[in-house]
Amino acid sequence: MSSPATTETWAPTGRTVATICAVGILVVGQLYVVLPVLGDLAAAWGTSRAAATWTTTAFGLAYGAGFLVTGPLSDRWGRRPVIVTGLAATAVSTLVVITAPNLGAGLAARILQGLTASFFAPAAFAYLAERIAPARRVFALTCLTSSFLGAGVIAQVLAQVIDDVFGWRAVFVTGALSFTVSAVVLHAVLEPGKRRAAASAGTVFTAFATLLRTPRLTLLYLSCLAVLGSFVGIYTGVQLAPPAGAGAGGAALLALRASAIPAMIAIPLLATRLAAINPELRLISALAAAGAAAGITAVPLGGLWVAAWLFVFVASVAIAAPAAVQAIAARAGEARGAATALYTFALFLGAATGPQLTNLVAGNGFTAVALVIAALGFTGSTLAFASTKLRTR
Repeated sequence: MSSPATTETWAPTGRTVATICAVGILVVGQLYVVLPVLGDLAAAWGTSRAAATWTTTAFGLAYGAGFLVTGPLSDRWGRRPVIVTGLAATAVSTLVVITAPNLGAGLAARILQGLTASFFAPAAFAYLAERIAPARRVFALTCLTSSFLGAGVIAQVLAQVIDDVFGWRAVFVTGALSFTVSAVVLHAVLEPGKRRAAASAGTVFTAFATLLRTPRLTLLYLSCLAVLGSFVGIYTGVQLAPPAGAGAGGAALLALRASAIPAMIAIPLLATRLAAINPELRLISALAAAGAAAGITAVPLGGLWVAAWLFVFVASVAIAAPAAVQAIAARAGEARGAATALYTFALFLGAATGPQLTNLVAGNGFTAVALVIAALGFTGSTLAFASTKLRTR
């Protein structure tokens, strides 16, 4: 039986997980809010819709790269200070986007926004891993990764609604206000942690190098590129080359985006049962299922057909994301903080490259997009499977 002193160290699961996940939707949602307003951005900045997709890539690259710095910062300064400071800074950087007069300035603003937003994810993962009771930890991590994926759907739906009523600038003004409120709320909800010993930059990057020299971890990181790469890629395709029956905008696209929201709710509720399955097997199976579902959407049988299989696709990605971080953490030893930073970097590097992958084939219609995304999912599954064959080496 655990002593009272031990049980008192855990943060309250419900309040902590609900708040962090709600803010996670807001933070990661900034990657996706531009997808429904690509046409408006292109018109405001005098460019093409295809060129405007670089606003997603710019944010994603900066966001992912920032993890390599902000992860170690949270180890040194503590989880709560890094999270709260990052949210406050992101409130400001989000407002900067609406001041951009052209695409070049818009890309610079999105890079700044991505860098400030990157303070959240590594510290949030580490906080849940350290402060939530072990019996509830898989549930907490699954909820957080699901919130990141749910952001891809929820943020697009809300951005489209706000844009239709108030215009694209209101999307970012709403985001800035929400970040301000989130900083205040999380400062109150999160518990202060102990200040950690400072680690030198050399120590931090030595840990990264050690992890990447481990072949089985390298393969797992490469498989992570397919998780959000396929997710952002297929929704970019929905915007640039809508499937037959979905139309080019309005209610049909809104319904198509919203069709996957139930998957975001269902997967965390199944977290305990899913946790009983080996994380590598979950990752392999989920990425394969995502590839298969994406491939099936290539069959032109109408909007409802695509919506149904997008539900399966999103559910599969929602299973793959927490499975990947659990598989990586299990093999990282004492370098858990560095391993998580590399995981989130790989995740959002994939998210940054997904739109450009879609751009290459969007001119050939949604079928071409779906087939490319299917290939990406199967490639990720193959890489994860290959990592298991190196287990005993």
